Amino acid sequence: MNKQENFKQRLIKYMELKGMSRYEDLIVEELKNSLGNKNFEISRDNLGSVIFHKPSKKANAPKVMIAAHMDEVGFIVRNIDKKGQLLLSAVGGIWPATVIGTKATLKTADGREFIGLFGHTSIHIMKSEEMSKAPTIMDLYADFGFKSEEDVLANGVGVGDLVYMSGETIHFADPNLIGGKAMDNRAGVTVLEYIAKNIENLDLDVDLYLVGTVQEEVGTRGAKTSVSLVDPDVAIALDTCASHDTPNTIPGNTSLFKGAALRIFDRGTMMDPKLVNYFQNVAKQNNIPAYKFVAMGGGTDAHELQFSHGGAATLTISLPQRYLHSPIGVCAISDLLAAGDLLTEFIKSFNENDWKEMQYK
Repeated sequence: MNKQENFKQRLIKYMELKGMSRYEDLIVEELKNSLGNKNFEISRDNLGSVIFHKPSKKANAPKVMIAAHMDEVGFIVRNIDKKGQLLLSAVGGIWPATVIGTKATLKTADGREFIGLFGHTSIHIMKSEEMSKAPTIMDLYADFGFKSEEDVLANGVGVGDLVYMSGETIHFADPNLIGGKAMDNRAGVTVLEYIAKNIENLDLDVDLYLVGTVQEEVGTRGAKTSVSLVDPDVAIALDTCASHDTPNTIPGNTSLFKGAALRIFDRGTMMDPKLVNYFQNVAKQNNIPAYKFVAMGGGTDAHELQFSHGGAATLTISLPQRYLHSPIGVCAISDLLAAGDLLTEFIKSFNENDWKEMQYK
């Protein structure tokens, strides 16, 4: 199996796991099963983020933290309709129109699952004035075939249970493309694993922390708790970003097939220009496709990572994705591998002198 196909299979494995915000344990276990060897010290913080530490043998090695959030967006049952439908609240930012009519998976507090769909009013019986309106989260419900509120409760379903989007894995004619559920941010998780495999047997000049964070989609919460423990000198968020290569988007320069995207600015973070330049040089020296961009919306774990004790040199490496926060997202494997190779080469080259050059005098 070649590198691209092996990476794709690992990505599919991670995408097909269920892990809404606050419920990321299946992803943690898969990472631990893959990386749980003598090369990493493994721990978790009290919010659930998982930390893989590879200590350096160098006395004054700079601390480098690379974080990829593990959680996916979804829904939680907020109430039960008298007719047996489940009324929903969003966990993370979701445009309701993307899920209507698609498959839904209900997971109860005791671990049982029911299959249904996100319901809607058939166009034949819809009020004419409603046809031109975009649905809201308050309009959204999920239908699992229950006949009444009593039927719902008799099946052990209740308020607070989780409803997942269930996008299938899509294999395009172009083997470089892949679609699937929870691409945001299982793409980043798979890149994190790829980096770990690349460097696990190397002696590094950095004290390395690879972190799977929790609850990014509801406010970068896991980044805040894990960075307080790691206290890095350099902190890098690894996350998907919106790709502008489909119709009707606002202007922007992120696109599939261009390589790793170096995020320069978003609503929560202004990236360290010296760190950006370092990454650009690493990309050039190793012939890795990479480019700079300004985010036109959204933020990443970098918003919290920058607040390491005394501040950290911070950057987000973004992975362009079509159709974020919907049942099926699409990425190019070549972009994900470019990001993984870029971060691998950064880890292999960065050292104490490089860090001293970045510090404010």
